[in-house]
Amino acid sequence: MARKMLVYVDIDWDSQRMDDQVDDMDRRLDDMRPIFREMRDYFERNWSANFLSNGLRVGGWQPLDAEYAAWKAQHFPGAPTLVRTGSLFNSIRSLRGAPNEINRKNATFGTNIKYAKFHTYGTSKMPKREFIYEPASFRRDWGDRIVKYVVDGDS
Repeated sequence: MARKMLVYVDIDWDSQRMDDQVDDMDRRLDDMRPIFREMRDYFERNWSANFLSNGLRVGGWQPLDAEYAAWKAQHFPGAPTLVRTGSLFNSIRSLRGAPNEINRKNATFGTNIKYAKFHTYGTSKMPKREFIYEPASFRRDWGDRIVKYVVDGDS
């Protein structure tokens, strides 16, 4: 009677390094503030450039009506389309202070200037001039950056 021989591979490894990496990823997932700060800077740059280019990044804004454009040119010569006092532009140029908020797991960016919504969405008497928007590649680009941040610790 022939004896059967057992053949096998015994694998053993030290999982401490992997455990440490998973712990690091968990810590970064629990505090997304570094990536949210980078997002804030990204929106500041994009929204400011869009504002100063009369909405070119969102397809361009309709010009002001002739009567208002003439008044504005007289009182605020050379000012961009949505700039009169500068309050609206300044509120998106620097996204610090209310309503902007960065927390460990969420962030909010925008403006609390009361008339901003009329420009952003338009009214029956005023065309939409979108200045707060999500750039087309935002989700893809920032999704990749978030993964890199969580996995590697940098973006």
